[in-house]
Amino acid sequence: MRQRILFFLALFTFLCTSVSAQTTVSGIVTGDGDPLIGVSVRANNSSSGAVTDLDGRYELSLPAGSDSLYFTYIGFAPRAEAVNNRSIIDIELSEASELLSEVVVIGYGVQKKDDLTGSVSVVSTEDLVDVPTQSLGQALQGKVSGLQIIPGSGTPGADAIFRIRGVGTLNNADPLFVVDGMILSDISFLNPRDVESVSVLKDASATAIYGARGANGVIIVTTKQGADAGAGRISVSAYTGTQEVVKTIDVANATEYATLINEADINEGRPARYANPEQYGEGTNWQDEIFQTAPIQNIQASFAAGNDVSSFNLSANYFKQEGIIKGSDFERFTARINTTRKVKSWLQLGTNIGLILGSSDNVNSGGILLNAYRADPITAPRDSLGNFGNTAIRGNTGNPLATIEFNNNKSQDYRAVGNAFASASLGEHFTFRTSFGLDFTYAKNRAFTPVFFVSASQQNEENNISVFNAYRRNWLWENTLTYNQSFGKHNVDGLVGVTSQDNFGEFISGGRQRLIGEDPSLFYLNAGDVTTATNSNGTFGGNWGLLSYLGRINYTYDSRYLLTVSGRVDGSSRFGDNNRYGFFPSVGLGWNVSQEEFWNASGAISRLKLRASWGQTGNDRIGDFGYTPLVSSGVNAVFGVDEILLPGATLQTHSNPDLKWETTTQTDFGIELGLLDNRLQLEADAYRKVTSGVLFNAPIPDYIGAGAAVRNIAEVLNRGLDLKLEWREVRGALSYSLGGNLSLVHNEVLKLDGEQNDFFAGGLGIGGQLGTNSRAGFAAGSFWGYEIDGVFQNQEEVDQFATLGTQRPGDLRFKDQNGDGVITPDEDRVVLGSAIPDAILGLNGSVAISGFDLTFDFTGQFGNEIINAKKMSRFGAYNYEVSFLDRWNGEGTSDTEPRVTLAGQNIETLSSRFVEDGSYIRLRNLTVGYTLPKAVTDRLRMQSFRLYLSGTNLWTSTDYSGYNPEIYNGSVFDNGIDRGDIYPIAKTITAGLDIQF
Repeated sequence: MRQRILFFLALFTFLCTSVSAQTTVSGIVTGDGDPLIGVSVRANNSSSGAVTDLDGRYELSLPAGSDSLYFTYIGFAPRAEAVNNRSIIDIELSEASELLSEVVVIGYGVQKKDDLTGSVSVVSTEDLVDVPTQSLGQALQGKVSGLQIIPGSGTPGADAIFRIRGVGTLNNADPLFVVDGMILSDISFLNPRDVESVSVLKDASATAIYGARGANGVIIVTTKQGADAGAGRISVSAYTGTQEVVKTIDVANATEYATLINEADINEGRPARYANPEQYGEGTNWQDEIFQTAPIQNIQASFAAGNDVSSFNLSANYFKQEGIIKGSDFERFTARINTTRKVKSWLQLGTNIGLILGSSDNVNSGGILLNAYRADPITAPRDSLGNFGNTAIRGNTGNPLATIEFNNNKSQDYRAVGNAFASASLGEHFTFRTSFGLDFTYAKNRAFTPVFFVSASQQNEENNISVFNAYRRNWLWENTLTYNQSFGKHNVDGLVGVTSQDNFGEFISGGRQRLIGEDPSLFYLNAGDVTTATNSNGTFGGNWGLLSYLGRINYTYDSRYLLTVSGRVDGSSRFGDNNRYGFFPSVGLGWNVSQEEFWNASGAISRLKLRASWGQTGNDRIGDFGYTPLVSSGVNAVFGVDEILLPGATLQTHSNPDLKWETTTQTDFGIELGLLDNRLQLEADAYRKVTSGVLFNAPIPDYIGAGAAVRNIAEVLNRGLDLKLEWREVRGALSYSLGGNLSLVHNEVLKLDGEQNDFFAGGLGIGGQLGTNSRAGFAAGSFWGYEIDGVFQNQEEVDQFATLGTQRPGDLRFKDQNGDGVITPDEDRVVLGSAIPDAILGLNGSVAISGFDLTFDFTGQFGNEIINAKKMSRFGAYNYEVSFLDRWNGEGTSDTEPRVTLAGQNIETLSSRFVEDGSYIRLRNLTVGYTLPKAVTDRLRMQSFRLYLSGTNLWTSTDYSGYNPEIYNGSVFDNGIDRGDIYPIAKTITAGLDIQF
């Protein structure tokens, strides 16, 4: 596949190349009397372009037929200049506030940044391509205030997790995604190099137009178009590099392991099992055995062209990533074509289509990681005969290398996402737009397990195969009518629309054992024993529909006073007739103070804008048909004298016809400042949002006859502050920028269902223990356990203090919170922390001079904790982390680490001993590049040529002892619990080039 794709890209680049007859134009570009370096100069109807040098000079090859030049530069107003048969054209650019003229993509339209009343952050394509990743989410990390990006997993091809302004629900807290107008539940398919810009909508004034799905924020992605490409622009980019694990966990070597196990045996009344621990030396480092240095590569080619009548952008991308855990990899090919065509003076047609083919080799990374962490270091990976070492003899674990060896699990995904639209001008002020979008996914997986034997607990007596095929289709039809008119100092634009969306998916799976052979050509169900056949069939990705009516009015007076009013009515099939429709309004106000006559434009404050907004949005992300009773089949029972086994069914959940939307009410106050001729830009937003009627599949009393039902049961608060600060300046040949963003958030459950005071969740892996509690007054998913008050040093202390069960000198001493002399779960467990950070930080900067450029990004989070649950879950003589070496082994030896045991309260009870600080700061990316001078690229018949070296995740400062302090397990109640099964992130070094023709 890879060779065919590379051939296609090479052919694509060759076919797109064109040559035209050309003449030469040159000149000098200045601003405020000084030469400007780096000004972009482009000819119309052509791919010809140039960049000014250190003296502000440019020289441009101008094809016949091109009659204008376009000059663009950050911090200055763009300018168009007619050629008029001149060969020398000198230009003076005027300063302009980039923020004032920037056009921002918002819901169902665009708006000038200076006219916004809502809180919207924008990230452009230049800020997305430095990080070598296939995930747009991971490329966004640290770049937007109020947006938390969690890598989630380092698995090749894995997407990121998005959280906008905290966690406002107890179920799915993902934001809504809109790609070229298509409303989606994820953006994992997007190639970052196809993206033109990303708008992050944070407050209700910006998100209420999306109604029932805007409560968690909205992320709008616009892919690259070809409208400004002239006669044609060819771009080719590629990078290649290597990855390695960022850090490994410090565990005991063979000698230390044997010493600790001996001590545990003695402490538990058994004889020591290792006579001479020193004889084992260092032993096996299992992490070194499973991790590898892995390659990563990417190549992209695109061709864009356009004029006043039509435009298109065609791109193709190939991405290949091997995993840092052996046996895992990911491969993806994407193609995209975006087109527009003005078929009449009043009618424009267009399409935006993306095609994605992905494939991966999957390994049980959780099992491999956990076994490598637990496996005893005394056992060798293989014995003298080449057989896998039996790690179950000492530690009751599987050999992680055997898990990799006997894995054969491959997945393929095919996806098509796009829409077709028509836009018609109806007179001078009205525009009608209709769009039909489709998201179609077909996924298949095939997993084969051969016959093997490593140990009694790690074996497979009969080979088997399982096959899974699924498809999902999601269509969206939207119709909007917009109105825009200016009269005097007044400007009004309005929008009304109706949309309809429908989603359906289905899967089928099957499996068989005892295949007639183990050659890949036999990896089909028919090769297995028919008597062992299993199958299943059901819905995939949900089965729901949505009908919506929306409207918005934007009003500005003299560019000073701003008003936005919007509302949306949504009807969802996920709710019953009693509450099927919901209404979600918002209002936003803005005041451009610096547009007032009294404003002193020559002062230190160049620009001042104040904003305020209020609105309501919703969340319907629950399972389908939660308002109806669910009957579970396959429940068999014996009846009658003859005791015949009869099939039956039982009620699993009750109906709830009053089920309704979660409603988030949000208030936002914002300020925007431009200082020192707008070189320093500051944005700050203070917000408060309360989600009421939070949906959750909550337990109900047993006497009702079913275990749970989806209900509106809770109220959750998020309040915080979003800050963004950026400095940009050009001084002759030098241009530089420095910026940062900081997000402060407070999360709290305000109210719960009156029938239940605690929501326990977050299984820790020992005896069904639950590690989180979402009680009113706490953060959602707060860690809930005992506070450590030291280690019992002697029997006198054991007798003096409260105990939990039978405890001895050397055991942990749990704090008696209420002082009643007894340690009890109800009275003495307390909040030990939360996975939700108090603060999220992003820092970024860039410097460019004489063709050289440097960019850097830092990310960080503070105030969150992690449960290191892998240290707790011990069901055998597993290996130990090196922290256990500081254990108590006699009075006065330790007051933090207890005596070594293989079981008991010291390791089976959730306490502050296992809660660690999850704060970190990381050098997310560092890139150094060099762009060839224009004189060189002209001789090479190129527009630009840039080489660069990039590093990702180069440095991390954290006190957390695990692989990565960013722990996400898919649920609000489960976040921050590290069970040792999350694929680590990688440190990556790449070298690449970007070429334009």
